[in-house]
Amino acid sequence: MDDYPDYLVKEALRLLDLLRSTPFEDDAPLSRQFKELPARPGIYAVKHQSLGILYIGRSTIIRARFRGGHKALGWAFIDRLDPDDVRIAYVTLDFQWNRVSYQLEQIMIKNARPPYSDR
Repeated sequence: MDDYPDYLVKEALRLLDLLRSTPFEDDAPLSRQFKELPARPGIYAVKHQSLGILYIGRSTIIRARFRGGHKALGWAFIDRLDPDDVRIAYVTLDFQWNRVSYQLEQIMIKNARPPYSDR
């Protein structure tokens, strides 16, 4: 992660820890409209109850990203994961961090190595 400034790495790892440590019950369940997800910019993780983080992504409007379909959910279906065991954790980003969301996402993916982010 030597390609990124220390402050970015530190923030990315802090956000990754938040996504990992959010209790599964507090994550947003899968639904048709994803009303539990914010209509704000942020970084999200598709999580499995026992397998952990499957995918990390970013979006300018998290709710719209899932309403339009998401490849990680398709892969979970193909892998025959029970939809009740899959949820979405997220952190919203203010303008300062949203400007560098791509870099934050890349650092988080490098660190967590979620299986669906590599496909």
